[in-house]
Amino acid sequence: MKNLLYFFMCISLLGGMSSCKLDEINQTESDNQKEIDGYISRSNLKLQKSPEGMYYSINTAKSTGKQAFNTDLIKFYYKMTLLDGTKLDSTAKSLGQLKGLVWGATSNILNLPISFLKEGESGLFILPSALAFGGNSYTDIPAFSVIKLEIEVVSIRTEAEQLQDFQTLYKITNPEVSVTGLIFKKLVENPKGAQVAIGQSVKVNYTGRFSYGVLQNDATSGKLIYDSSFNAGTFTFVAGTGAVISGFDEGILKMRVGEKAALIMPSKIAYGANGNTTIPPNSPLYFEVEVVGAL
Repeated sequence: MKNLLYFFMCISLLGGMSSCKLDEINQTESDNQKEIDGYISRSNLKLQKSPEGMYYSINTAKSTGKQAFNTDLIKFYYKMTLLDGTKLDSTAKSLGQLKGLVWGATSNILNLPISFLKEGESGLFILPSALAFGGNSYTDIPAFSVIKLEIEVVSIRTEAEQLQDFQTLYKITNPEVSVTGLIFKKLVENPKGAQVAIGQSVKVNYTGRFSYGVLQNDATSGKLIYDSSFNAGTFTFVAGTGAVISGFDEGILKMRVGEKAALIMPSKIAYGANGNTTIPPNSPLYFEVEVVGAL
C-alpha cells in the first residue's frame, strides 16, 4: 500500500514522473556510494576522487612519463570485476596478451581510467554505475553495478612508431618506402610471372594483422590477425580501380603473378580516420599478400 501511495503522489505532481525518476537516480547514487565506501574501508584503501566521481590510485614507480595523444596506440593489461570479486573481463597477462586501444577512436568504460595513466604506470579504479554501464544489465553485470578496474599501461606508440614496430615484429628489413608511405617488401619473387596491371582482374591470397589484441589468434604464428582470404577463399578484385583500400592497390600493382609480399600501410592509405566495423580509426595495417593470378 505504501508503494502504491508513493506512485500516485509522484504522478500527481507537476512533472511528477521526472521527479520520481530523479528520486531513483539519487537512490542509485546513494546505494553506489555506500557500496564504494564500504569496499574502500574493508580493503583499507587510500583513493583519490576525480571530478567525475571515479575513485582511483596510481602507481608511478615504472612511469616513463610518456602520455597518449589522439591517434596513439595504447597497449595495456586490464582486469574488470564487480566489488564482490566477480570477474567480468580481462587480458591474460601470463600469456602476454595485451589489449590495444587507439586513443580518441572510441568511447568506452576504459577511457576515463586510462586518461589518468602514462606509459609504465598502473592503477586501481572504482567507477560508480553512472560512469560504467548505468542501468543496463548483462549476463554477469547487474544493472547499476559499481565496477572495479585494474589497468597497467605497457606502451604508448605513435603511428610512426607502430610502422617501425611492424617491421621489427615481422622481420621486414630494407623495404621499399613509396611517396605515399607504403612500406613494401617482396618475400617471394617470380621474375617470369606476369606483371599486374591497372584494370586486370587479380586473384590474391592475403592475411591482415595487427600487432595488438583483436579478434582471433593465428595458431601457427601466435600473432593476431583481423582478416584473411583463407577464411573465405581466394579474393578477386580489379586492380587500380579503387575497389580496395589504396595501400593494398598500390602494393599489388608492384607485384607479379606467383609473388608474395609484405605491405605495411600508414592509416591514411588504409581505412583512415574513420576505420570500419573491424578496424579502429587511425590504424596502420600489415598485410602478407600472394598474387595467384591476373587476367
